[in-house]
Amino acid sequence: MNVGKVIHVAKREFASTAMTKGFIIGALVLPAVFAAIMPLIMVLIESAAPPAEVGRVAIADRSGQVGGLLAERLTPEALTEARGDAPKELAEQAESGEQPDTGGIASAAASMIGEVPRFQIDALGPDADIEDAKGRLLESHENKADLTLAIVEIDADAVERTEGETQFGGYTLYTRPEVDVRTSSTIENTVERAIKDTRYRIAGVDADELRALTRVRSGGVQEVTEAGTRESNKALKLILPFAVIMLLFMGVMTGGQYLLTTMVEEKSSRVVEVLLSAVSPMELMAGKILGQLLVGSTLLVMYAGVGILALVFFSMLDLLEWTDLLYMMIFFLIAYVMIAAFMAAIGSAVNELREAQSLMGPVMIVLVLALYMSFPVSLSPSAPWAVAMSFIPPVSPFAMLARIASTEPPDAWQIWLSILISSLAAWGMVWIAAKIFRVGLLMFGKPPNFTTLIKWIRMA
Repeated sequence: MNVGKVIHVAKREFASTAMTKGFIIGALVLPAVFAAIMPLIMVLIESAAPPAEVGRVAIADRSGQVGGLLAERLTPEALTEARGDAPKELAEQAESGEQPDTGGIASAAASMIGEVPRFQIDALGPDADIEDAKGRLLESHENKADLTLAIVEIDADAVERTEGETQFGGYTLYTRPEVDVRTSSTIENTVERAIKDTRYRIAGVDADELRALTRVRSGGVQEVTEAGTRESNKALKLILPFAVIMLLFMGVMTGGQYLLTTMVEEKSSRVVEVLLSAVSPMELMAGKILGQLLVGSTLLVMYAGVGILALVFFSMLDLLEWTDLLYMMIFFLIAYVMIAAFMAAIGSAVNELREAQSLMGPVMIVLVLALYMSFPVSLSPSAPWAVAMSFIPPVSPFAMLARIASTEPPDAWQIWLSILISSLAAWGMVWIAAKIFRVGLLMFGKPPNFTTLIKWIRMA
């Protein structure tokens, strides 16, 4: 095999794919735009607080004991004061630094709570017809302050149990469809607290003392490393393996699809016959796989770069180890070669893209299976079935990478054993694909089935 010819074919393949306007826009411009607007997104998040909602809240208190307290608690002053209490402590914690502010996320989330709404309270009385009252939610007024935003119906046994019953009653909140979810949450929290405080009063319990006894302030989960103590971010640690696997899947799928498409186009247009006059079938196949490997690698590097930039921007780069990136590139190369070999073989065996659909079915099933199975693997990386999957090609690159990016990474010997097994499997798949490629490249007419492909492998 002439290495120079292989490289020349690879350059041509890369240029014909990566130098098109569509690829440049999709692979280069979009990540650049995301990176450029990241600071703008933070600004928009921090300024996402909605204006104070204005309107009326009607209260139908069947118990006759909560309505007055609830009306007091729904005033703007009381709501502002309640913002400092659980479960609305996020704003105070972000401002006072009571808990670590990870890259400004806490303060941004606090700003999204918004201003307190300004309600006018209408007492409907304990015997109000709730169905008739619901009609107020359908009324329209030019003055927004006259709109009824919500109706609170409090059960008769909400604060005192009915004789013979062990459970208290509750309440129901009716709202207009357009009411902001933060406004309805504010009303719900206030109603629940008013009902609880009334229950405490009837039971002779000091509500403030009870809340003090049941509230436990946490300094957050802190991880102790050789570099010092850092805040743990469990949510991102769960998301990170999924993001890594999706990057691997995108890179493999994109490169493989481009390879199949160009192969079918060149065969159907008879361009491949001209190419074979200058290079051998094996040189052509190797060059095409190498060229599309560069295309997939370009996409992988671009999107991984945006992800790393996001981690840097939010001061979370410590969640990613440099070895994770190294292993991602290694397993990407292995996974790509496995899939690309079959894509090249399929492309050489058919004359049109629609003919490739039936032959692509098993390849796509394997890819999708590897993608979906990597999610439970990342959640249970040490389970026997997860360990087994990380040594079974062609699923092994996805499964092992999910284990590496999880909170329980495998031992180094397992990683390199998986690399060795997957590399041998990739070499075997290339060997099989080369036999199909050599025979199918100049075959025209009826598309082959799997039986025919096996005959070609034996023939070559």
